[in-house]
Amino acid sequence: MAVGTMRSISPLDWIIAVVAVAAVSIGATLLSTHLFDEARAERIAAADSDAIVVDSIYDDRIEGAHDPNYGRDRYQAIAKSFAADPVYFDGYPEFDIDEADTDSIRAEIAAADSPIYVAFLNASDLDDADGDLDLLAARIATEMDDPEAAVLTVDATGLMGLAEKGVTRPSVLSLTGDSDDSDSRAALAAVREISAAETEDVESSYSHRHDDDGNPEVFDEDSTKDPHTLSYSTGGAVAGAIFGILVGGGVGVGIYFIRRALKKRTAKQ
Repeated sequence: MAVGTMRSISPLDWIIAVVAVAAVSIGATLLSTHLFDEARAERIAAADSDAIVVDSIYDDRIEGAHDPNYGRDRYQAIAKSFAADPVYFDGYPEFDIDEADTDSIRAEIAAADSPIYVAFLNASDLDDADGDLDLLAARIATEMDDPEAAVLTVDATGLMGLAEKGVTRPSVLSLTGDSDDSDSRAALAAVREISAAETEDVESSYSHRHDDDGNPEVFDEDSTKDPHTLSYSTGGAVAGAIFGILVGGGVGVGIYFIRRALKKRTAKQ
């Protein structure tokens, strides 16, 4: 039956099928290219405009971690307060603090070989640093006059961040407190770890949390793909062509069976 079916396909059927496959393949490739060009034009227009990008349609807020022109008053005030006390509190009663721990923190800091400062901060995803404790620490360290300074930031959940200038401590990759510890106990353990870690001089006067100019890094911002240089990939063209072949093949087969059915109906009449 298969052989008989193949013999019943006329040259016209083959021509129609080939034309259908080619037309749909070319059309799908052209459509995918058009959609790419359209999306690229939108990205270029957005990149070249002064439009403000908001973090969410619900809070209509600029992503603070992406803003190089963030307000520095808060960080300058914290850095200035360190001259009187190396431990800073945001002023809200949300922290789980034990006075004995804070006294121990100050004692550890006084005995450390290089300056360490601790800031208990009420961090939030909606603050000007998007709650990034490392970024908060880097912004504070930037305002410090000390040629060497390590700034430890602690939020009300016990999470911590660290930034340094002048020296770096490669062994201190992350700081996490015990879930059962109070905020002050977790901070004390972190200060002890920082104080005990070996320091290394860095080529610039700042740590890896800053750029070469001493400015806090802009975190999580992908600037590697300039929309002006984007081009349609070969893979996209091949995918469009394959889609066109599959759809076109289906159209061609459908046309063949429709023509065959019409021929049978005409023969019966």
